[in-house]
Amino acid sequence: MLNAYTKAINKRYNRKGSLFQEHLKRIKISEEEYFLNLIIYVNTNASHHQIDDFRTYKYSSYAALISQKETLLKRDEVIQFFDDVDNFKYVLKSKNINVDVIQEISLE
Repeated sequence: MLNAYTKAINKRYNRKGSLFQEHLKRIKISEEEYFLNLIIYVNTNASHHQIDDFRTYKYSSYAALISQKETLLKRDEVIQFFDDVDNFKYVLKSKNINVDVIQEISLE
């Protein structure tokens, strides 16, 4: 039903695509430095914006990455970039992030 509604509106207003939400813009991650900074940025973002402590923020992947519980995340692949879980925790706690790298690549 929603598909028919979308088609009707698109036809009527000579438009294409989704009505309710724009598609996400994706950026291919091809540089390791960008990937590492992005992991730090995403996981510490709640603290950065003073929403919550990133270590306890329920919408963060941090808890899943440091635990041994089953997860759909590719935990081992992420942690290996930081050598081990302890170093991952240390890096995120120190928030040693290069925001310029993220902004530079994101704006391209």
